[in-house]
Amino acid sequence: MNMKKFTGLIVLMVVSIVAIIWVQVTWISNSVSAQNEQFDFFVISSLRNTAHSMETNRRMNFLNEMFIRGYSALPQAIERSSSQGLTTGRFSIQSQASSESDSVEIIVSTDDNPPARMKVTREEAREKMGTGIVVGSDEYMRWMQQQASEFQSMSNQLVTEMFVWERNKEINKEELLQTLRGELAASGIKTPFEFAVIRGDSIIDGVYSKVKRKDFLESPYKVSLFTQALFRRGETLSVVFPRKANYVLGTMGLMLGGFGLFLVIIISTFALSLWFIIRQKKTSEMQADFINNMTHEFKTPIATISLAADTIANSRVITDEERVRHFVSMIKKENQRMNRQVETILQIATLDKHEMDFAFAPTDMHEVISQAIDTIEIQVTDRGGVIHRNLNAEISVVTGDAEHLRNLVHNLLDNANKYSEGAPDITVSTRSNDSGIFLDVADRGIGMSKSVQYRVFERFYRETTGNIHTVKGFGLGLNYVKAIADAHGGTVTVESEPGKGSIFTVFLPFRSESRA
Repeated sequence: MNMKKFTGLIVLMVVSIVAIIWVQVTWISNSVSAQNEQFDFFVISSLRNTAHSMETNRRMNFLNEMFIRGYSALPQAIERSSSQGLTTGRFSIQSQASSESDSVEIIVSTDDNPPARMKVTREEAREKMGTGIVVGSDEYMRWMQQQASEFQSMSNQLVTEMFVWERNKEINKEELLQTLRGELAASGIKTPFEFAVIRGDSIIDGVYSKVKRKDFLESPYKVSLFTQALFRRGETLSVVFPRKANYVLGTMGLMLGGFGLFLVIIISTFALSLWFIIRQKKTSEMQADFINNMTHEFKTPIATISLAADTIANSRVITDEERVRHFVSMIKKENQRMNRQVETILQIATLDKHEMDFAFAPTDMHEVISQAIDTIEIQVTDRGGVIHRNLNAEISVVTGDAEHLRNLVHNLLDNANKYSEGAPDITVSTRSNDSGIFLDVADRGIGMSKSVQYRVFERFYRETTGNIHTVKGFGLGLNYVKAIADAHGGTVTVESEPGKGSIFTVFLPFRSESRA
């Protein structure tokens, strides 16, 4: 996959993920807004119901208190009106008339009809007043004035009583709390709240501990109290919900949980896909690099073998036994070199498939290390270098495969030799504890950066790429070291600094559990 296609694929994946997340976030945002609006509606309705209930209760309390005290303007007025001797039934009120006139005006009232003025003859008047009560017009007017005065007194008394009661009556915050709590619960709102009664910019009463005065003044949840009162106005009930956000989100817990899970799945799928694609791309690049390196590595010994064979076939050389032996030795060495490279590749392949056979047995690591040093010391000495041995482990016997452990040490020494610019200076040390043995291979070579250290044990990985390297190799040696250490239940780590060399540390337990 070329870079343009790879970049295009990544861009499309990112755009798709961002679009899906945007749709989900927008949907959740709209749902939260709708939930907030519903919450606000129920709260305002509850506050209005609370204010109405408080005002109704206040009126009932006023009437109850007045009648319980046994003092009321209305009963007194009724009692005084009754004392005037008026009775129900039929009555007539006679108007003044001159003695010469044959007609008179009277006011007649019955049980079913209101008083009415009538002009009748004297005879008719006597008939209608036969069974009624005759009241003169002057007396009737005095009675009307007296009743009006009584009702005026009653009205003034009621107004006075109500004014004094409203002025002195304090708000019962416990009653207000219980009423408000009941109304909110009836609306399905069960989150904690605090309230205050505000007059102007001052809080005159309330139940609050965490909420500040400013929050009550700026709260959107307010309602006026006692709006029907004549002499007491300007009191406002303000409510604040300290955990409103948590409550609203809590009511959407299932929805938000599903969204979160869906989002995690989408992002995880995207991340894994991206990781696999990038890893596959890197693997493809490293495999291509490996093929180039392998071609280069095999080409050199093949060319050497071919040249040596052609030289031996030369008539002037074939008769010279010493020269023939020299070229035959060269062919043998190059052949062994190719065999080692092929064997390394095959070992890695079989180790991946868990097909490599391990012969676990008690193995002396000091002996294994010495054998590995003997095989590579000549190469180090030819470059003017030296290998120091500090084999100080008190216990050096582990359960392992001697051949693979020897290859492990050989690869570490070969790396130390190849990545030393001048004369190699290599130190091999061992130490032990109660669990196992530590093997340190230190060099003073070119070292490596932190980014290289993180990847140095990856297959085919090399710090430089391409088919031309200052240091030859396939990028399989350290990967093989890690695979063998893992198979023996051990670990391998590296400490390095550019220009100052590297230290590879291998830990092998005394009793390993095979992971191959």
